[in-house]
Amino acid sequence: MVGAAIGAIYFAGLWETVRKLSETNKPFRRVVLSFALRMILLISGFYLVMQGEWERLVAAMIGLILAREFLVRKLGHASNRFIGGISYGNRRH
Repeated sequence: MVGAAIGAIYFAGLWETVRKLSETNKPFRRVVLSFALRMILLISGFYLVMQGEWERLVAAMIGLILAREFLVRKLGHASNRFIGGISYGNRRH
């Protein structure tokens, strides 16, 4: 359950970052800062959950993957969404 909660927070942060990229003047800085904060959360959360036992780490990672799968099924794949007014994955270059 804790792995799923960490995953939900991680992917919610990623979703917000992507959603607000078109509104920022410095998108690279936003992406790097978001990535760093999400990694700190992820690694710290896994470290606290693990408590020296690798089995707990595996369980938390499974929870993270399940949270990702749930969110992908709920929100759909990015190729089916419009990002910044352009159909992502179908730019016809």
